[in-house]
Amino acid sequence: MALRVLTMANTPNTPAEATRIAPADGGEETHPGESRRSRLCDFMAAEHARLDALLVSAAAGSGADRVTAYQDFRKGLLRHIGIEEKILFPAAQHRRNGEPLLPAGRLKVDHGALAALVMLPPSASTFRALQAVLNAHNPLEDAPGGVYDQCESLAQEQVDELLDRCVKAAEVPVSPWVENPKVLAAAKRVLARAGYDPAVLDE
Repeated sequence: MALRVLTMANTPNTPAEATRIAPADGGEETHPGESRRSRLCDFMAAEHARLDALLVSAAAGSGADRVTAYQDFRKGLLRHIGIEEKILFPAAQHRRNGEPLLPAGRLKVDHGALAALVMLPPSASTFRALQAVLNAHNPLEDAPGGVYDQCESLAQEQVDELLDRCVKAAEVPVSPWVENPKVLAAAKRVLARAGYDPAVLDE
């Protein structure tokens, strides 16, 4: 799978920056209240790009470099999942009068699979399985008309407040990975329940 690797130089790091963005084509800056695909959508898509880059680095690295990249990926991924499940999905469901977004169930199943996979040690099979899930998962969120677009549209005038909560979300405690046949077998079962081929974890 070809993972997207984007520069983070222009990624909004604060809510103030996120509400005033100069486009790369030199056009006019955008401001709160204007219709555009940015702010919340761009922040979350940039999170995907950052995690993609970390996974590429872990898969290509060796020794301490591989371990560091993988650990940063694990921490970032679990924080990212927390942002979606604790902030974005509930906010969208509230705006829909208690009705969850249609893809939310599918995404939560994928999140469970990803959480199980990052309990495995850094190896070619672990990276292959993570890439397989993310390849199917990410477009449901960051493609035009996907979950991030829907969340931003539903948030309306509260989009800046929602973005602020996402930016300030705390890191999630991450348990050490475990190199154990039982943990591997459990990860395979979770993958299968999510609709993925558990053989992707075979060496």
